Amino acid sequence: MPLEEIPKPILYSTMTYLAYNINKRYYEGKHYLWCTPYFGVNIESPYFTVPPSSSPLEIYNNLKKDVDASDIHSSKIQLNRVGIRQGASINLRLGVINQEQHDDIVEISKLSDINLFRPLLCVIPKVEAIKYYKKVAIKDRANPLSHEYILSDLPESAFDIIRIG
Repeated sequence: MPLEEIPKPILYSTMTYLAYNINKRYYEGKHYLWCTPYFGVNIESPYFTVPPSSSPLEIYNNLKKDVDASDIHSSKIQLNRVGIRQGASINLRLGVINQEQHDDIVEISKLSDINLFRPLLCVIPKVEAIKYYKKVAIKDRANPLSHEYILSDLPESAFDIIRIG
């Protein structure tokens, strides 16, 4: 469903402190966010919202739990490290960053302490997101019925960041 047709006024996403700071430092404060209009999972609802693997609340809680436990084998943290490196490679190809910056980001992603992966909740007004979004292909969603969107180059001024507990 196009974002304009979603009745919810807010989108949610979770990112790590490290990803936020890399975006701020290397990508002029522009962010790449995978988001949904549903904060959490409502398994009681007959209307499908979002599965746990795409729920900003579940992602936040899992990252927080792994950081608090100093879980160096956390799959969420390993995926975030890989995602940061993939983002650097894409931005290098697009000419957003140069080779030296790319190499710095790769090294930062590999060497960063687990505490830099603490989660941040992003709260994005739909009206701010519309010009930056693309719909996630059904085959790439956590569930074919979920509403998931990608926001590319979203400026910091277009959303708020919240830390829970």
